[in-house]
Amino acid sequence: MEKYAKPTLRIAMALVFLYFGFQQISSPDNWAGFVPEFLTSSIITANNLVILNGIVELILGLFLILGLYTRAASLILALHLFGISFSIGFTPLGVRDFGLSFATLVVFLNGPDQYTLDAKFARKKSKKD
Repeated sequence: MEKYAKPTLRIAMALVFLYFGFQQISSPDNWAGFVPEFLTSSIITANNLVILNGIVELILGLFLILGLYTRAASLILALHLFGISFSIGFTPLGVRDFGLSFATLVVFLNGPDQYTLDAKFARKKSKKD
């Protein structure tokens, strides 16, 4: 069962980011209240930041599900979630995001598993050498 642990965690976390990314793009008003006020201005609204965040989460979530740039995508997402959890504070949402941050950090620490495109490209490269 151990060989399935890494891809299961990677794919599960990817689905979390894909879900939240889609939700942010489709309903930015529902998420704008979570944006810290110091990040907004007359030009950059909370809704625009939510949409941008949703796009980034969709792209990096897609990278995770495919196993493409696995370490880079998971590190960026983990650091992003740590920032969100500290911003929200010791609330049920903040604690949840803190746990998800560590799960995403574990994906980074594990690196590409055998079912990723990263691993497939590495195998092809080693066959050529």
